[in-house]
Amino acid sequence: MNHRNVFARLAAPVRVGLSGTALFASSISPPRSAAETKVAAPPAHQHDFSDVARYVKAFESPARDAWQKPDDVVSLLQLWPGNVVADVGAGTGHFEPYLAKAVGSPGRVLALDVEPHMVTYLKTRVKREKLANVVVQKVAPDDPGLGEASVDRVLLVNTWHHLPARPAYAAALNRALRGGGFVVIVDFTAASPEGPPAAARLSPATVIDELEAGGLSARAIPESLPLQYVVIGQKRGPSRGRPPSTPRQRTLVEAIRARAEAARFTRGVNTSTIEALGASLGPSDEPELRALLFHEDPVVVRTAASAIAARGDAGLGLLREVSVDPALPANDRALLEEVVWAANARPKPAP
Repeated sequence: MNHRNVFARLAAPVRVGLSGTALFASSISPPRSAAETKVAAPPAHQHDFSDVARYVKAFESPARDAWQKPDDVVSLLQLWPGNVVADVGAGTGHFEPYLAKAVGSPGRVLALDVEPHMVTYLKTRVKREKLANVVVQKVAPDDPGLGEASVDRVLLVNTWHHLPARPAYAAALNRALRGGGFVVIVDFTAASPEGPPAAARLSPATVIDELEAGGLSARAIPESLPLQYVVIGQKRGPSRGRPPSTPRQRTLVEAIRARAEAARFTRGVNTSTIEALGASLGPSDEPELRALLFHEDPVVVRTAASAIAARGDAGLGLLREVSVDPALPANDRALLEEVVWAANARPKPAP
C-alpha cells in the first residue's frame, strides 16, 4: 500500500456524482478535448444522461480500472458473505459485480442512484449479468432511503462532494449502519487529473469533519490509489468504559502469557495460542474476553482480539465497536485495527 502523504491522498475507489438531479450519476467526465478541460464544468442541470451509452463508454473503460482499482477499493470494505452493502451513487454499476461477489449469495448489494436513466440502465445490466443479489433503487438527493440498522457497509465513490447537506446525510448513514458497520468514501485528491473542478473538491479533513458531525468516528486510511484518497466513517457503539479486573480475567491472562514464549517469533501470538484460548472459553466468559481488549499487555490484547476475529464478521464487528470506545487506550486501539485489517486479508468462508 502507498502510505505516503496519507492525509493528502488517502484514496479508494468508485463511482461518480453530479449535483442536483444528477447527483450520483458520475464525477468522471466523458472524454473532452484539451480546450474543453480548461472550461469549468457546466451546471448539473445541463448534463443530459438520456444518452447512457456515452457515459457507459467513459465509466466502464479499461483505462479507468488502471487508476480506480476496483478490487482494491472493495477490499477496503472488508466484506464477508452475508453482508448487506449499499453503493450510493452506483451510476452505471461499475462496482456492482465486485460487490455482489464479495457478499455472496447470502448477502445483498443495494445499488442506489438519483438519476433515473442510470437506474434504468443499471436494472438492465443487473438482469443481463445475472447479479441476483443486487437490488437497484432510485433515491432522493438528500436521503439514501435506508432503514435503521439495515446495512453493514456503505460505499460512496466520487459522490460525497455532490451531496447538498453532508453532515445530515452522514447522520442518516449512521442510523442505517448496524453495529460495527462503516462508511467508505473515495474521492479525488486536489492534484488528480481526473474528477470535478478544483472548487468542487473536498479535502480528507473536511470529509472527516462532516462524518463526525453526523455521529461517526472518521479517519483517513492508507490505500493504493494513485488519484484518490479514502476516508472511513465508523458507527460508534455505546461506551461501557474500561472493565474492572476480575479473577477470571487474570486466569486467562496467565494462560496467554504461558504460551507467549513459544510464540516469540510472532510477537507472542500464534495459532496455537489463539485456539487454546478459544477452547478454554465458556458462554459466561464473553465479558471477560472483551475486557482483555483493554489490557496493558499487547500480547494479551492481540491474542484476545485474534480469538474474537476468528469468529468471522460478528467478531470483527465487535472489535470495530470496541476500537472506537473512548475508554480504550490508544495503543490497544491500534492493535485492534491491525487485527481487523489482517483478518480481512484471509480467505473468506464459503457461502
